[in-house]
Amino acid sequence: MTITDAREHLDDAARDWLDNVHGTGSGPTFEVLDPGTGRILAELSAATESDVNHAVEAARAAFEDGRWSERDADHREEVLLRLAQLVERDFELLVTIEALDTGKPRAEAWYDIKEVIGVLRYYAGWCTKATGTTIPAPRQYFAVTLRGPVGVCAAITPWNYPLPILMYKLAPALAFGNSFIAKPSELAPLSALHFVRLCAEAGVPDDVVTVLTGAGSTGAALAAHPGLDKIAFTGSTRTGRAIAHAAAERPTRVSLELGGKSPNIVFASADLEAAADGVALGIWTNAGQVCVAGSRLLVERSIHDRFVDLLAERTDAMVLGHSLDPEAQIGPMISAAQRTNAENVVASALDDGAVAVTGGRALAGPGFFLEPTMLTGLATDHPVSQEEIFGPVLVVDTFDTEREAVAKGNATAYGLAAGVWTGRAGQGQRMARGLSSGTVWINAYGVFHPTLPFGGTKASGYGRELGESAVEAYTEITTVVEDLSAGEGDDHD
Repeated sequence: MTITDAREHLDDAARDWLDNVHGTGSGPTFEVLDPGTGRILAELSAATESDVNHAVEAARAAFEDGRWSERDADHREEVLLRLAQLVERDFELLVTIEALDTGKPRAEAWYDIKEVIGVLRYYAGWCTKATGTTIPAPRQYFAVTLRGPVGVCAAITPWNYPLPILMYKLAPALAFGNSFIAKPSELAPLSALHFVRLCAEAGVPDDVVTVLTGAGSTGAALAAHPGLDKIAFTGSTRTGRAIAHAAAERPTRVSLELGGKSPNIVFASADLEAAADGVALGIWTNAGQVCVAGSRLLVERSIHDRFVDLLAERTDAMVLGHSLDPEAQIGPMISAAQRTNAENVVASALDDGAVAVTGGRALAGPGFFLEPTMLTGLATDHPVSQEEIFGPVLVVDTFDTEREAVAKGNATAYGLAAGVWTGRAGQGQRMARGLSSGTVWINAYGVFHPTLPFGGTKASGYGRELGESAVEAYTEITTVVEDLSAGEGDDHD
């Protein structure tokens, strides 16, 4: 199914929404493209430094006057649950927007919006569960801790999972009474613009949630603003370092979820059919444009040829197509620049002696498609084996022992995720202890749930999102100590 103009395949609601969406700034306009066709989906206005200043000042005023921060926890719970219901109501529209904006198949976007609903409901429950403690201080004193909101929180989020990753940050921030400013990627900002409308409809007060549209200059102005209490960022390691540096000048709380070069490690004892399915899922989902993409395949040497054949069969059978094509299993890359970068990486690998078992070519168009590419024959320390590509490119390496598998698994600057496929009792747990990784999946890959903390080590960042970890990330502890002897000896009737 060839799609050259996505608007021809949209229902009236989606077409009307695109015709009426606007940016949130006073600056120049920028184009949002459909990666599957290269055509314009929308033109939005960018937020300027003045717009950023106004948003932070308004968020601060909203926080300090208590219109959200001082509302009862059960009220905030009701609003978040109502917000989840509104996402359900607009589910089909949001799936379509997310698929068009990112280029991923609509079937993948379906799971993304389901995740948004789950995260909202999970943190709605936390509104009434984040409590302080009574401390066994010396008997002269009565000591407790109070848990309150941090203040004005900001999030700068990427284009690959626009609404889910935004929700990892926004849902707990709202649950605990914070104000929140979001700066989505200029490449995929559309779902955030619809979501902020739903916030108002659900009963979130004015200026408590703000979305700023724009490119890097907008994000830089936000990250450097002295009026923020916390910044959460998901994106490249280079940008994450810049944000951390800017925040350190104040200082401001920062959490960073950055790049990855995650290993999928397959032992000879594994169920190879299941492992091949899991490895394919781990690298070809969203055309490999996933922070936890299993972009390094480490295979026990004795099964290398057999396993590569199994994976190649699955890869060659996959259908590339537009996000609205119901047959599509792999979508385009997000932009022409992103595809060109991946093409150059593959070319450099082939020049250095790598073999493309599958793929290796860009498609003529329309859209920014690159065939899923599996490379063998590169050393562990080759740049293509070390650097995040963020595209449908998989590098295959071998190992002979468990110790070597751990060493090669850790042999990059990153530490975001890893997968281990094994049929031996205890081996997965031993590997998990040895791998420097924020998440290790055993006989699975890419499992996310609102209850599971997520984040990286080393160049993959610091801090954790989801689960109970978000309580610490979006609340502040105040220790209160009262001297009980102060009024001792006073008699009162």
